[in-house]
Amino acid sequence: MPIVYALAILLVSITVLLGLPQALDVAQTQIVAKGLPNNTVYAQNDRPQVAGTKRVNLTPQSLGLEAPVISATAALVKDLDADFLLFVKDPNKRVPIASTTKIMTALVAANYYQADDSLTVPKSALVEGSNMGLEEGEKLTFRSLLYGLLLNSGNDAAYTLAKNYPGGVSTFVQEMNQQSLKLGLINTFFDNPAGFDSPSHFSSAFDLAKISAIASENPTLARIFATKEATVASSDNSQVHFLKNLNRLLDLPGVLGVKTGTTPAAKENLVTLLARDGHRILIVVLGSDDRFGETQSLINWTFDNFIWE
Repeated sequence: MPIVYALAILLVSITVLLGLPQALDVAQTQIVAKGLPNNTVYAQNDRPQVAGTKRVNLTPQSLGLEAPVISATAALVKDLDADFLLFVKDPNKRVPIASTTKIMTALVAANYYQADDSLTVPKSALVEGSNMGLEEGEKLTFRSLLYGLLLNSGNDAAYTLAKNYPGGVSTFVQEMNQQSLKLGLINTFFDNPAGFDSPSHFSSAFDLAKISAIASENPTLARIFATKEATVASSDNSQVHFLKNLNRLLDLPGVLGVKTGTTPAAKENLVTLLARDGHRILIVVLGSDDRFGETQSLINWTFDNFIWE
């Protein structure tokens, strides 16, 4: 009998030891974040869950209500689970997309970097426009830079990610375009990782919807898209960055991000993922005079006009 007890204790000890690295990894990947869909601080790889995210693959039926008139140059509303377009306005038109570019930037970076990879901020990454407040020589984890990229829409974070990539910015942007080709996006081309205006930097509502849908399937990116506020620090804790998501629609029930963008040429842009009543709706508004108001109008119209049977 003592031998049986000893074997049982040994097995329990081995199980605990094997599970310890995973438990430590969860602890080390916590980040101070506020404003997730249920106000919980999640571990790195947890996907945010809110009421209404259980997927329903029913075909939407229109009640014939007139769609809102919007100023946006291009737009679409898509039921992701039914793979059904509910609304379109010039969905294939090539337009500047400002910082919605950073959805692809995040995808390419996430395919290469690991969460705790340490990256150094070069002076050349401190570019103009929106930023997360990085300083030359500062070291941060990839995960921290992702928060600055997607909440504050940090151009400095975008260029830090690109400049630390093998081959630098040019190779990083080439990979952005390679990913576009793999996805069959014929109306998309990138020439920088931040979304600066350029004649050779554009996408379409249809293409951007496809990029965003894929990005939203990444648990890490989905979590960050839905985060309202976060605090990240440099590796030595000498610099602390208080980040706030620029997306005002995160206060609406079921809104899970995804990304804002604005430049003089692109005007106001917004990609929105909504989970409500079991339906995942993706809305892209590009070249708008009122991205938040027009997106909200499209949300209201979608749930007033469609029933799922």
